[in-house]
Amino acid sequence: MTNKPINIKKRKLIKNIGFGLMTFPFIRGIRADYKPKVVIIGGGFGGGTCLNTLDEISDKIDLVLIEKNKYYYTCPFSNSVIGGFRPINKNRFSYESIKKRKLKLINKEVSYVDSEKKIIKFLNNESIKYDWLVISPGVDYKWDEIIGYNQVVNTSVPHGWNGRDALKIYKKVKSLTNNAVILISAPDYPYKCPPAPYERASLIAHFLKNKGLEFKIFILDNKDSFTKQDLFFNAWKRLYPNSIEWISRKNGGKVKELDLKNKVLVTEGGQKFKGNLINIIPNQKASNFLLKKEKTADDWFEVNPKTFEIKGHKFVHAIGDSINAGDMPKSAFSANSQAKVCAENIKNMIFDKDILDPVFLNTCYSYASPKYAFSISSWYRVNLSNERITSLGSQQSDLYPSLYQRNQEVEQSKAWYKAITTEIFNQS
Repeated sequence: MTNKPINIKKRKLIKNIGFGLMTFPFIRGIRADYKPKVVIIGGGFGGGTCLNTLDEISDKIDLVLIEKNKYYYTCPFSNSVIGGFRPINKNRFSYESIKKRKLKLINKEVSYVDSEKKIIKFLNNESIKYDWLVISPGVDYKWDEIIGYNQVVNTSVPHGWNGRDALKIYKKVKSLTNNAVILISAPDYPYKCPPAPYERASLIAHFLKNKGLEFKIFILDNKDSFTKQDLFFNAWKRLYPNSIEWISRKNGGKVKELDLKNKVLVTEGGQKFKGNLINIIPNQKASNFLLKKEKTADDWFEVNPKTFEIKGHKFVHAIGDSINAGDMPKSAFSANSQAKVCAENIKNMIFDKDILDPVFLNTCYSYASPKYAFSISSWYRVNLSNERITSLGSQQSDLYPSLYQRNQEVEQSKAWYKAITTEIFNQS
């Protein structure tokens, strides 16, 4: 049997999945004499969702979250901070609800996982053991690919791809004056939040336009196309005519060098762009603090797409941005969907139940202004012939809607964000 694309209207899709907060049947028949320790590393959209899903049986397992940070800053809505219409504290979440629910939280940084001995080691040389482990470490960055740009330079030229540094970029945008030139270097696939570089350009444009300034934004791209391309092009033509220019890789957009002193980006073709503000978003890979030798040449964890167990490492699972997820993009919604499947199938493995054959979901909203948003909704399942998550179909916003429709999608995006963050962090 082949998987055929399905066609579901967006409103019906959102209604059916409750903004993506999918649940599965509760597992019964748990052995009373067995209480395995399940440890989760990383408390973002992936790890936080996995924790909450497993919390349903927390009386039957020893459940632990390891998260080095006291607060989590979301990448979704971080560009709204840069655009000047959202305070960053609205994107900040604590882990207090975990303490209130009497779940174990360890605020330490992991240095290494010994998957043979089932030991997690911390930077302070302490360690804990696990029976099942889920890692959701997010992405790291390929610092050595652009001459003149590295992790040290990033402190003064922040990429802002972690949610936390959005305020730093906003302060730079706020200081721009008339006839400013903004340079954004967009990464090559795969990377976290595929439409976000173009949303960022849009919201910087909104801020400068709202101030009555003339400006020019150049998006220098490592690739020849991007998600929601037509939707962004239409938005730019409608809202910011002649103010945003996208330069593809084949047309000389790939950046090879940063001249920080002169505020110049040099492209592969030798073109030089001088800017008042430079934002380099580096190419990405899985966060590299554990299981370093087990990643592929493409720098992503290879996993079983049903259980998310890392290939070659029994009882160690990876979810979210750090994995090769086939056709699924690296997004908050994807991590949320994967985490629920992972958690449910860990339950099934622990308690000798059948493994689920899941369907995955993703909806991604992008802003072109505070009142102008559009989206794409997609759904996926595992192709058994090649053990890969494959697309079943997608549907994006109308290309030529009314401004009212675009504003309605703004409200839908806010509802989605509130629902998913409330689910994970138990905070309104």
